Amino acid sequence: MNVDKLRGKIAENRMNISEFCEAAGFVRSTFDRKMRGESEFDRDEIERIINTLKMTDEEMRNIFFEDIVA
Repeated sequence: MNVDKLRGKIAENRMNISEFCEAAGFVRSTFDRKMRGESEFDRDEIERIINTLKMTDEEMRNIFFEDIVA
C-alpha cells in the first residue's frame, strides 16, 4: 500500500485524517495502525475509503495494489 498517495488523496479531498476517519467510519487509532502497516485494510474498509474519497479505479490500484503489480 502506498501510504503517501493515500494521505495525498485525503488532502486532495480537503480533509485532515480525523475528518476522513469520521467520514469513512474509522476509529482513528485503528486507521493509524493500518497506515503504519501493523495490520491490513480489509475489503470492506478499502471500499469505504474508495467511496469516501471518490477514487477512480486507477487511483485505487495505485494506492492499494502498487506493491503487488510492481
